[in-house]
Amino acid sequence: MKNLYILSIIILSYACAPSAPSGGESVERSIGFHSNDELKEFKWHLGTEEPIDLVKALDKAWIARDYDAMKNYFVDTLRITTFNGKVFNSFEDFQKNIALDTNGGWAFNRAYSVDLNPALGGEHVQAFFNSYNINSEGDTVKAKIYESYYVVNNKIVWLDQYRQEIK
Repeated sequence: MKNLYILSIIILSYACAPSAPSGGESVERSIGFHSNDELKEFKWHLGTEEPIDLVKALDKAWIARDYDAMKNYFVDTLRITTFNGKVFNSFEDFQKNIALDTNGGWAFNRAYSVDLNPALGGEHVQAFFNSYNINSEGDTVKAKIYESYYVVNNKIVWLDQYRQEIK
């Protein structure tokens, strides 16, 4: 009888427990923090595929050096900060800078998108590349490139680049 009582309690416990979400249900998760006082109430959410697709399309145009196509992916009031600290506030100025770099290439490895406030719009795409460049001595210099994009209404508002040389 005692075993039947314990078994009944176990069955009742499982019956009253909330069920795990099924494959069709979407669970909204948010994680992390932001140090900006105006954003402290927000946490990071997974973003969507659309801004990632935009960055992938930009990469294809960049490889082809199709500057007309590239310009269409940015807002008119853009800000681009390169890995060496140069800041550009127009696509035309940025284009002049990247047109000078003809001694290298890169492989686009991965990207993801996160969002601080899904109700507001705008997502942060994080993209990772392996790059190579030929220096003035003719040596191949390899580096990891990390780019952070802020995308609103399918246009890039800002782009920040970071670089780590691989020894």
